[in-house]
Amino acid sequence: MPGRSSGPYGSIPLDQAKPNRPRLLILPLGYCILVPWAIFSAALWVRSFHIHYLHPTAALVLEVMAWLFAVCLAFFALGRQARRLKGEAVDASWINFMALSLLLALVTAGILGEYNFKVNMEPYYDVVTLQTYTDIDPVNARGEKLLDAGRIVFTKASHLDINRSMGYMDTETWCVAPVTTRSLDANSTEPAVLDFWAIGKNCCSGSTGGDFRCGSWSSHLAHGGLRLLNDDERPLYRLAVHQAEAAYNIQVQHPIFLYWMPEPIEEVDAYSHSGRRFFRVAVLSYLCFQLSLVFMSVLCISKLARL
Repeated sequence: MPGRSSGPYGSIPLDQAKPNRPRLLILPLGYCILVPWAIFSAALWVRSFHIHYLHPTAALVLEVMAWLFAVCLAFFALGRQARRLKGEAVDASWINFMALSLLLALVTAGILGEYNFKVNMEPYYDVVTLQTYTDIDPVNARGEKLLDAGRIVFTKASHLDINRSMGYMDTETWCVAPVTTRSLDANSTEPAVLDFWAIGKNCCSGSTGGDFRCGSWSSHLAHGGLRLLNDDERPLYRLAVHQAEAAYNIQVQHPIFLYWMPEPIEEVDAYSHSGRRFFRVAVLSYLCFQLSLVFMSVLCISKLARL
């Protein structure tokens, strides 16, 4: 017939000689790069930052919506693949890749986001939601007045009384040392009241005082600390303080436990910087990862098309 290519009698027409070959068009290719990367970035942000801390229910709703979108796309891809296997001229390659990429992006974002939140951002939010106190006299101040403290900077004359440190030995050694501004008289009949204690784990012998080696114990620039906010560890440090009370004739009313350091205000800001840097590196790294996935997929599809 006119306008139709034909070969020898009995041969397959030329327009039917080549089977349907999967191919990735330019627009779907761009979607396969940008959409999974955008979903990863958004999911990582939700899991890492303040919405997870202040509004966990809202964060969960957003994550569920993203998962529903990915699962629906996966079912849609399976449907197209089933139609293709039945012989329909349906190109399912790019939609299959998109569905798998979204699922992988959400799993990866969940793992990395939870790590970033627990290691960097949750400690930061825990502290900054509390108050910062400066120029506190550890001998005259009382813990009950600073129950909302997250960061405490003491007077320049403050230091750790290493000689009256103590350790409580359990599966680990829980070490404490009082923060003071003067040497306590061991022969005094009236116990001194000390509510502020530097702490550390496995950094003292646990038997006698004088060997506290926790945090910035030896730094003359250290005059403050970040408060312990772990409720599971607090009772163990409290047991060490009880031992110190009995051994050194001191009194503790409302103990506040601190990680001893030179710059507690700057230290907590470092958590935020680390968390945001982790987010930026993860987002850029995942973009490179997604580009490599798309590149390898194009190569695989091209090889399949030549078979």
